Amino acid sequence: MGLREFLIDGLEDIYDAEEKFVKCFAALGMVAVNEELKNMLISHSAITEKHCSRLREICKQLQCNPEEGKCVIVDCLLDKAANLIKRVETGTALRDVAIVFLIQTIEHYRIATYGNLSSLALEMRYFDIHSLLRQCLADEKETDRSLTRIAKEIINPAASSDFKP
Repeated sequence: MGLREFLIDGLEDIYDAEEKFVKCFAALGMVAVNEELKNMLISHSAITEKHCSRLREICKQLQCNPEEGKCVIVDCLLDKAANLIKRVETGTALRDVAIVFLIQTIEHYRIATYGNLSSLALEMRYFDIHSLLRQCLADEKETDRSLTRIAKEIINPAASSDFKP
């Protein structure tokens, strides 16, 4: 395997992940309690669709098929999300804490992946591809910052009001 194949493998993986995340974010947005979190998740689902579009464009440039990837890591993350959400009472701030925890875990995976792929693209002098991947990376970092703010200012304080040491 060479560097180009490694890049393509990573692109196929993240494409599979993004396709799954589109559905995941929309579904989590429907079960979240806090309106700001709901809206953020639903809007991030649309941003994730843009990532899929960018990844299809990149794969077209590299003459590869983005649908050949299977991201096993994401399958594990989504299984964990489903199990955790089922165990937390519906309609509670704790449910939102669980959602933010899971989404930030996913966001950190995406930040690492887009960061690494964009670095590889730059090293290989695929400047257009590097630019598209950096756009995805910027989106993910902004989502992470928004989630952190929502958690610190709204969700965690609401959930801690039910906490009894």
